[in-house]
Amino acid sequence: MKAAHLNPPATERLIFWSVAFILLTQMGWWISLQIRESRNLQNARIATMRAGRAEAWQMDSAEILRVVFQGEPGSSRPGSVEARVPQFRPLRERKQAIEKRFPYVAVVPGPVEPDDPILLDQSGYLTLRMEVLEAMERERTLALWRAAGEAAVMILAVLLGMSYIYRKLNSEMELMLRQRNFIASVTHELKTPIASLRVWIETLFARDLSLERKARIQKLMDGDLVRLTELVGNLLDVARADAGSLDLKFERIELAPWLREVAENMDHRLGTGQLGLDLQLGINIWASIDPRAMGQVVENLLSNAHKYAPEPRNTTVTLDSDGEKAIITVRDQGNGISPRELPRIFQRFYRVGDEMTRQVPGTGLGLFLCWEIVTLHGGQINVSSHGSGQGSTFTLRFPLAAS
Repeated sequence: MKAAHLNPPATERLIFWSVAFILLTQMGWWISLQIRESRNLQNARIATMRAGRAEAWQMDSAEILRVVFQGEPGSSRPGSVEARVPQFRPLRERKQAIEKRFPYVAVVPGPVEPDDPILLDQSGYLTLRMEVLEAMERERTLALWRAAGEAAVMILAVLLGMSYIYRKLNSEMELMLRQRNFIASVTHELKTPIASLRVWIETLFARDLSLERKARIQKLMDGDLVRLTELVGNLLDVARADAGSLDLKFERIELAPWLREVAENMDHRLGTGQLGLDLQLGINIWASIDPRAMGQVVENLLSNAHKYAPEPRNTTVTLDSDGEKAIITVRDQGNGISPRELPRIFQRFYRVGDEMTRQVPGTGLGLFLCWEIVTLHGGQINVSSHGSGQGSTFTLRFPLAAS
């Protein structure tokens, strides 16, 4: 049976990066527009200040020339202009008067800009204050940086939101595909032993068989029933784990004899010698565990070592402790796991995506159930692998029993 694959969402990724490019382009255009508009606004302010500089020159010149217009207000009769003898007040007084009315205008000894007007008595020039112009430029630059920062934050927020939605959708799609593969796998796992049992039942009732032949068929039927029982048991245990009602019965036991029995029984079930077992068990290591549930964990790991490793197999099981926790490792020389798949190996319904391993029967619930059981024991389970074809090492750590 070939399971469905989750193809990389190339279209969604293309849309995401296209939108990101459009947003960045829009940000660049908007910042360039702000630079241009702020420059135009600053030029307009400088033009207004230069007009004020001309007005300051006129005010100072009028004070010197003392031009007086005489006429009756509202009368149609022409008035007269009286020009008096110029009176040059001290430059200090004139400078104070100009700078008081026009704070952005300064009286300097020489011209700063080519169009700076000279006073009538040629005692100085009127120019725009450099500190005022510099303050305007700093204000403009600060406003641009603030606008750019706001735009960057807005675009970053949009991209983060899109990335979050993209990841959630991709995660949901992956979960749906895993569930679909799970249903197909369970259907296959149920269908195969049921079909086999039907064939053996028809054979038993339709033919006269020798006792040896009947014993062989009985053994095969027992194997199919065990397979069905284990599958249904796994499904029930997963349902109980989801509901938080997985019932564990803890016992204080020495781990070495228990682990040896579990490993050797599993080796016998799979075919004596098929696992290529190498047991390296430390002695006098005690822990409080549920022997049945934790045995199910070890059996699951050994079953995977058998399914995913080519012959001749070499499976090493070790037991040790670090003074606080018992450490059980199951190391095989099988197909291995790629680094990309390691973080998801204990997720529900997840199966390694390599096409060769997907041909192996399974539901994707075994390692998830291992994680739940070990966690309920207050321990951790993790996996390491150097990559495809390099084998895998599963490590269980759980507290030692109190002395």
